[in-house]
Amino acid sequence: MRIFTLLSTEFSKLAANKAVLLSVITALLVPVVYGGILLSATWGPYDNLSNLPVAVVNNDKGAIAGDQPINVGNDLVANMEKGRDLGWKFVDSTEAMRGLQKNNYYMAIIIPEDFSKKVTTVMEPHPEKLELEYIQNEGLNFLASKVTETAIQRMREKLADTITEKYVTNMFASLGEVSDGFGKAADGSAQLSEGTVQLHQGTSDLANSVTSKQTDITKLANGTKELKNGTGTLLNKLNEKSGDIEKLADGSQQLHGGTVSLKEGTSQILAGLKKAEQGSQALNEGVQSRLVSGSRKVADGTGRLKDGSAKLAAGAQRLVEGLEEYKKANPTVNVGPYYQQIIDGAKEISSGLDNLSVKSVSLNEGALKVADGVANSVAPGTDALNKGLNQLVAGQIKVDQGASKLEGGAAQIADGNDKVNKGWNELISGVARLDSGAAQISEGNTKVDEGWKKLSEGAAKLNDGAGKINAGSEKLTTGLKTGAEKTGGLNTEKDNINMFASPVQLKSKSVNEYEHYRDSTAPYVLTLGLFAGILIMSLFIDFKRPPLVSSFHWFAVKFIKLSTLSLIQAILLLTVVFFGLKINVSNPLGLVLFALAASVVFSSIVLFLAAVGGNIGRFLALALVIMQLSITGANLPIEMLPENLRNISEYLPFTYSIAGFKSVISLNDFGEALSNMAILLLFLGVCTLMTLVFFTIKKSRAPEQKVEMTV
Repeated sequence: MRIFTLLSTEFSKLAANKAVLLSVITALLVPVVYGGILLSATWGPYDNLSNLPVAVVNNDKGAIAGDQPINVGNDLVANMEKGRDLGWKFVDSTEAMRGLQKNNYYMAIIIPEDFSKKVTTVMEPHPEKLELEYIQNEGLNFLASKVTETAIQRMREKLADTITEKYVTNMFASLGEVSDGFGKAADGSAQLSEGTVQLHQGTSDLANSVTSKQTDITKLANGTKELKNGTGTLLNKLNEKSGDIEKLADGSQQLHGGTVSLKEGTSQILAGLKKAEQGSQALNEGVQSRLVSGSRKVADGTGRLKDGSAKLAAGAQRLVEGLEEYKKANPTVNVGPYYQQIIDGAKEISSGLDNLSVKSVSLNEGALKVADGVANSVAPGTDALNKGLNQLVAGQIKVDQGASKLEGGAAQIADGNDKVNKGWNELISGVARLDSGAAQISEGNTKVDEGWKKLSEGAAKLNDGAGKINAGSEKLTTGLKTGAEKTGGLNTEKDNINMFASPVQLKSKSVNEYEHYRDSTAPYVLTLGLFAGILIMSLFIDFKRPPLVSSFHWFAVKFIKLSTLSLIQAILLLTVVFFGLKINVSNPLGLVLFALAASVVFSSIVLFLAAVGGNIGRFLALALVIMQLSITGANLPIEMLPENLRNISEYLPFTYSIAGFKSVISLNDFGEALSNMAILLLFLGVCTLMTLVFFTIKKSRAPEQKVEMTV
């Protein structure tokens, strides 16, 4: 076939030109040398951290925790010296700052003066956080700054564990006291619970008592209203009777005046009767000369005496009846102890006047008989007259005595009624004040009734609250006892303290882990080595001069030639990887297939750029390599890139080459490798097609010339 003939001619000329052959052989070894150097190291990025100089400045002055001196700064420095995680250089502040300025240190760590003092505030209400200052010199090396930052974070975690351990130690030391306090509090709470039971019982009794008295309080309020109405009515009645009392006082004064006159009259009558008695003795002497006229006068006088005594007796009787009716009509009026004496005196006067009236009748009759029978019975009449006068004198003495009593009683009645009148006025004034007081009492009792209702409601709420307090105190007692039991049973051994100080221990596992750090960079190194080798190989092949053959044959020869050389590069590189470096590969066959496919794809890309642009195309290929170094997953995962760079990475072949190599080297995911291989084959198809189009166009524009195979 023409293609194989042309290809045989290409390789024959290559073998004949020793200089070109040597250059090609050298180019074939570029991926081997490149990969061998970069993948030969078995060290990791964290293997020699102790060589990174880091300045440490300890300004901590220490502090007193309880009775014990502490110096957390010295403890931290001691741990640094023991661990040697980094190249610690223990210097002062001046040397640290000077070393950073001269780029002698990658980082400076400064422990402040109050470092230990702030540790002592851990049990205080407002503890102060410790501040550990560190200054990084990122300009020396960015990755080194991240490594030192990771180291300082680990130091912070260890320091935090140390502080937590001190705190937990102090806390556990006080747990015994807390447990005792819980026990005492539980005992006190039990007493409190008993007290709340009594309180609940008392509030219950109070609520029942207050509620039961609500009706009585309401009755009291209603009763005081009725009292107010009654005192008002009483005041009105007293005011109405005030005139009658004044009339009674005036009448009693008049009665007293009448009794005085009556006393004087009875005294005169008594004196007259005594004179009559004396005259009766002389009657016999002068009866003959004076009897007729004297007896007639006597008869007339006794008649007037009869009429007057009858009227006086009737008046006395009416006085007694009036006093009795007044007493009955005013039973609430306290008339004093003399009122009954007045009534009794009036009754005696009435009785004496009745007797006088009766006697006066007999006297009148006797006087008439004397007058009528003087002539016939003078001597017997004078004797009877003398006897009658004796009796009349005796009765008159009684009348005079009764009149004296009546006058004294009337004086007392007048004085008493005067006092009654004054007392009545005072009573009206007192009842007025009583009415005002009753109004105030009524208003006050109404408020008491309203307040009592609120008191009943409050007592009910108080009872409910006391019940809740009782229930809460019982729960508190139970909780405190439980707390005392639990805190008393806490284990405060060193292992427990360490557990509280650092309760979480990370337990890590890795999948698809690398045996050496170089394994992680192998996908990137293999990709770069294959592409760089093919790019160098293209320097020794002329792609611009079209032969006097078909454009397809010319393209096929150049493509097969470059692909063959790229496959040889891949095989040499894989030989070094498997047998020289002995890199651990999860899918060796997948690595071989993917490396061969990737080398062919890269050869198509380089063929297109070199054929179309010559050295400019090769320069573009080199620029393409440089552009892909940081955005195709070599340094950072593509997912961590900005969105615009992620979008660009989707159109770059290194993205899929690195991902495919990673799938077969460390992930053992040949399916993912096939997916990336398929995308690379799209690059192969596009570049092959465009190269063929370019040769076709170039062939159509070039003049016919002899076939001259060049390398």
